Amino acid sequence: MDMARIGEYIKQHCRSLLGVAIVGAMLSLGACNTTRNLPQGSYQLERNRIAIDKSVPKEERITKQEINRYITQKPAVDIFGIRGWIYSKADTVRDSWWDRLLQNVGSAPVILDTTLTERSVERIESFMDWRGYFESEENYSVRLDSARQRARVTYSVEQGEPYRIASLEYDFRDPFVGNVIMEDSASLLQVGNVLDMEALSQERVRITDYLRNQGYYNFSVDNIHFPIDTTVGDHLADVTMIVNQYTTGYDAQGMPVQENNALYRIGEINVFPDYDAQLAATDATYFDRLDTLHYEGLNIIYHESLPIRPEVLRRVISIYPGYLYSAEEINRTYDNLMALSYFKSASIVFTPMPVESRNTVTYIGAEGDEVVETYEDYLSCSVRCTPTTRQGYTVELEASTTSSFYGLSTSLGYQNRNLFRGAELFEADFTFAYELLKVKTSRNSFEVGGSVALNVPRFMTPFPIDRLQRAHDPQTRFEASYNTQRRPYYHRSLLSGAFGYSWGGGEYSTYTLRPLDISLVKMNYVSEEFLNRLQNPYLRNSYTSQMIAGISGAYLYDRQSGSRRSSSTFRLGWETSGNLLYGIDRMVGHRAEGEDFYRAFGIRYAQYARIDASWAGSTPVGEQSAIAYRLYGGYGYSYGNGKNMSIPFDRLFYAGGINSMRGWPVRTLGPGGSAAPTDVLYPSQLGNMRLEANLEMRFPLSNMVDGALFFDVGNIWNAGHGDYTPDSKFQFDTFYKQLGFNTGLGVRFDLNVTVLRLDWGIRLHDPNLPAGDRWIKNFRLKNTALNFGIGYPF
Repeated sequence: MDMARIGEYIKQHCRSLLGVAIVGAMLSLGACNTTRNLPQGSYQLERNRIAIDKSVPKEERITKQEINRYITQKPAVDIFGIRGWIYSKADTVRDSWWDRLLQNVGSAPVILDTTLTERSVERIESFMDWRGYFESEENYSVRLDSARQRARVTYSVEQGEPYRIASLEYDFRDPFVGNVIMEDSASLLQVGNVLDMEALSQERVRITDYLRNQGYYNFSVDNIHFPIDTTVGDHLADVTMIVNQYTTGYDAQGMPVQENNALYRIGEINVFPDYDAQLAATDATYFDRLDTLHYEGLNIIYHESLPIRPEVLRRVISIYPGYLYSAEEINRTYDNLMALSYFKSASIVFTPMPVESRNTVTYIGAEGDEVVETYEDYLSCSVRCTPTTRQGYTVELEASTTSSFYGLSTSLGYQNRNLFRGAELFEADFTFAYELLKVKTSRNSFEVGGSVALNVPRFMTPFPIDRLQRAHDPQTRFEASYNTQRRPYYHRSLLSGAFGYSWGGGEYSTYTLRPLDISLVKMNYVSEEFLNRLQNPYLRNSYTSQMIAGISGAYLYDRQSGSRRSSSTFRLGWETSGNLLYGIDRMVGHRAEGEDFYRAFGIRYAQYARIDASWAGSTPVGEQSAIAYRLYGGYGYSYGNGKNMSIPFDRLFYAGGINSMRGWPVRTLGPGGSAAPTDVLYPSQLGNMRLEANLEMRFPLSNMVDGALFFDVGNIWNAGHGDYTPDSKFQFDTFYKQLGFNTGLGVRFDLNVTVLRLDWGIRLHDPNLPAGDRWIKNFRLKNTALNFGIGYPF
């Protein structure tokens, strides 16, 4: 290889290599010092290794992840050893506030305890027996590093030959239920399967869920037992499923009195839309002072005046008198009630109704030679709903500062959760933003706007769609907004309106569709100097008055595990504009003389497509910390009536700010590797493509304060057709060189109702600096940004 080329390569990359070396040295130093406070003869548990038998077929193999759950003692989770190094700097004897802070931020080393190691082996053995591997072998070995006071434990598991199901018999002591079970062909148990107690447990749950959706209100998993005979030999076992009758009580000799499990139907439905649990428990006259309205099978019981229209309750309560009890429908009713923004809590309580005579239900076999009977009873259903505060207010605040200007934005919101007594959610917001240069000038920037929205908890359509009304949380939304922006180089006003629908597509999914999405953009003033500075005519054309008329939609998958430290969210948004108008104009419209585009109501309309997607989540690390991450990508493309211009100004992408590249103020990064504007007071760097990735380590500092160490990488570009400058254009062979890098520290104040956030971003690689100077070598405040906001960035 040419030595000159090698030298040039090293010259170009030495700064990044030096940075990596310095970081690696710091982390290695931290990892080496974490055992300095360990007692003599003790060892820090550094790693648990699990060795499994890979000769077992993959479909029957017990995984390392499953075994790991039964290991009692685990090493401290510490990325790169940073938190362990911080903890080692605390003086546990002195115990000052500084030492306590270091201990809270840091991570204490886990000292090897072989008693816990042996207990882990016992737990793994019990787990293997539970999974059908009664002849498995488990042991452990410990590798000690005396010089570093570190220990590594290896757990070895040999599964051995499992026991398998030789035969599967049924003992239905309630023959009526037995016939119902046998009609279901979705059994998890098959002859030849491994004798896995977990599978038996899952089968009990599956059958119970199935029967509780068929009217068996009192049926539980305790009604099903699995006696197992392992004396067959040759690692085989006979399994019998016993389904017991329902125990109604005990006789004088203490023996259980049993009968076939009864079927239950809904007898009456009592709905309390303004239920007060505290008054109901303390005021003996509470129920005597309530009024009742009978409406389509519902007994709506309320105090003084009915707070919500009865048809709304009927629409979200999916059960009717006479229906067979179904746990699935009860859950659907609960979800529908809680989807209404009006109710704070809801409970659905059932009580068997006393009856003078019980109905008999008869089952006749297919051949007519089997006749089985059971009883049918009725349930009284009580739906108790507690309203939330009808009206509410919100305040949001964001602030940022750099070496050149201050930025402040605030939003005031008002909500009414039952505007027309139909659980409609009305929202009104007022926003104000101001940017102030630190040097004296009259060219400051501000933005003022307002918006209103109305959510109706059903689909409002010109034709009936009863089938879709059963979708989870159907919503119709109307939106309108007005915004005016006054910047040194342009003044403009935006008026928009939208109409659309949203609905749930499962436990975690939400869909949104806006068939009508219209915006009018009026440019009141544009500086000629500013336009001349824009080298790209496509971008210049985006600073004109235009109309946006199209359709948009979104898909959201949001899965929370019950802890803020563990979540997964995927969002996909899309929009397209001008297609219908352009199609009509192509058939019957005409262009004005000298123009190569069409107008609607005297305004040029945009035609484009835009899509963006993000995937974000968080994973627990240790007992209290978490790693959060986000990947984001977006692209917009203009065509047809917008072929000689960029996508509209408001639909372009930007980077920087409180929720993006936090080392840069908002709209100051990019596009691509183009030079940063030096003669612009308020940079507004925009592009039609954006790629970004964020990583954040979150850890507790105290009971109410969390810390964060974050890293952001990304940029915006100009992509597709257009006379873009080479440095700003996205190209696969150069885009990775144009990525901005920043790190930073953050503090979060958890106030229960909200989170206040302060992030200090520090640039590492600035693609808008001249080539050769993009890696930041000297720390300067001008290469940082301080951001204040409410809530987490992702």
